[in-house]
Amino acid sequence: MVSDAVELFVLRNGDRWTVMSDGIVRGRFDYKIDAEEAAIRMAKGARAKGRPSGVMSPDGGSQMRQVWPN
Repeated sequence: MVSDAVELFVLRNGDRWTVMSDGIVRGRFDYKIDAEEAAIRMAKGARAKGRPSGVMSPDGGSQMRQVWPN
């Protein structure tokens, strides 16, 4: 049986970056790249347990784009 998908979002929150999933903050970071790397690690961990997963992050124009898997 396949579990629900894990969707992780990297979002700007003031002058910091937040990783969120299911409305829950999973981490706070000073830099976007650190938040993206942490989100990708979380997504890979979920995938290793058989859960489909993905990471979304804003591009330069603030449009969300999929950064993993790409």
